[in-house]
This record gives sequence, structure tokens and C-alpha cells, in this order.
Amino acid sequence: MSENKPVFIALIVTGILLVGFLAYYFLSAEPQPDTVTDIVAIPEPATIEVIEPEAPEPEPEVEPEVVAEEPAFVLPRLENSDQLIRDGAVSLTRHEGINTWLGSSELIRKTVAFTDNIANGSIAKEPAAALAPRGQMSVQEISEGVYVMNERSYDRFNNVTNILLSIDTKRSVEFYVLLRPLFAQAYGELGYPSGNFDQVILRGIGRLLETPQIDEPAKLIRPVVMYEYQDPKLEMLSPAQKQLLRMGPKNADAIKAKLRDIARELRATLGQS
Repeated sequence: MSENKPVFIALIVTGILLVGFLAYYFLSAEPQPDTVTDIVAIPEPATIEVIEPEAPEPEPEVEPEVVAEEPAFVLPRLENSDQLIRDGAVSLTRHEGINTWLGSSELIRKTVAFTDNIANGSIAKEPAAALAPRGQMSVQEISEGVYVMNERSYDRFNNVTNILLSIDTKRSVEFYVLLRPLFAQAYGELGYPSGNFDQVILRGIGRLLETPQIDEPAKLIRPVVMYEYQDPKLEMLSPAQKQLLRMGPKNADAIKAKLRDIARELRATLGQS
């Protein structure tokens, strides 16, 4: 029935028009005299044959050409990675002081050694040479044999602090994850072939965050040549923690806040709790 639906509709429309025409003719025509008329047989309406268009033949399926995808990024060799670090640093900060840190060579290896030492509580002097402040530490004597650092000694670390704060946390973590295999390789060269450098970063950050907050200038003594903290608890801190204290309360608090952001972003990116 559905296949003949167009033909059925055409017949109904034709029949309605024909009945309407005949009705109009008989009702409006004037009476005619009797005449003899021949009976003319009205032929049956011709059946309208509707020819359905033939369905087009389906086109043969063409299998898509398989194109080998090129890797989006290819890491350089560890010994050739310095330029990549320098180029990537441009997107991390606009502070021009970052160029001072990037002037040396073996940047990944030195960063790994520096981080590993902090995680273990010490400071490697050679990797940290670029972070060393200019000028001598200045102290003032408040009583016989007892000293405190001058405020201007803290200012020596303002530049380092400002550079650290200027680095984009999210992008720096993304950049690290991109170069993660190179950091792992450099960490393995230190004698940790199966170590996890991600945990070293978090452990180093955790150690620095454990540095106590001192609101008042810490008192110093000088038993021989070097100054020491009068408070035994402060003197027992790791070299990395004592270095953070020497930067002054303002710089130390700002750096701690930045380190918390980095640790939070790193855990989130790596899916760690």
C-alpha cells in the first residue's frame, strides 16, 4: 500500500476535480429541448503508472589511508638539553634575572644535584653558585658576643626571591613533566638508577617548609670564625633550612608560599595525593 500511495493520492485528486466540474455543469446549465443523443461510452480513466527512480548504486568503500603520526615532541639528549631549558624558560617568567641562572651548562644535571642535596638537608655549593648573594653578611652586636643580622643583609636575597616568585607555577610543572625523562636520567647518574626524582622534589620542598618561622631576628654568636645561632634548635637545622632563615622572614615566607603552590600543582599533575 505504501508503494502505491502517490498513485492513490493522484486518483483521489483527479476524481474530486471531475465531480466538482460535473456538479457545476448540471446545476448551472439551462434546460435543453429533447433530442436524441448517442450514448457515448466514457472510457475508464487511464491508470497512471509512476516509475520509481532507481536507487543509485552504493559507491565502493575506500579504506582511509593510514598515515603514521609523528611524535609531537622529541626530547634531545641530556648533554644537549641546555638550549631547550633556556628556550623554555622564556615562557615561565619575564624576569630578566633568570638569564643569570641559565648562563651555565649542564643545567638539568646541576638542578638535579641541587635538589637532591636540599632533600638530604645539605647544599651543593657549585650548583648553587648562581644563587649566591652579592656582598658580605652584615651583623650588629646587641650585647657582648651576641649579634643579629642587619636588615640590609636580607635585602641581598630579594632578587633571588623575586625571580622565584615570577616563575609561572603551572607552566613550570608542565615543563618539568615534559622533560621528566631527562631529569630521571640525570638522577640515575647520581647513583639512583631506580629512584623517583618526583619524590625527591617533594621531599626537598617538604624539608624547606619545615623551617621554623622566626618573627624576631635570631641571635647569633661567634665561637670561632663563623657565626652560629645561639638557639641550639636553630643551629641543629639542616644547612638548607638555615640558608632559608638567612634570607629573612619576608623572603622566607614568600618562598615557602611559592613552594607550597609548586608541590600542590606537581601532585595534581602527577595524580598523587
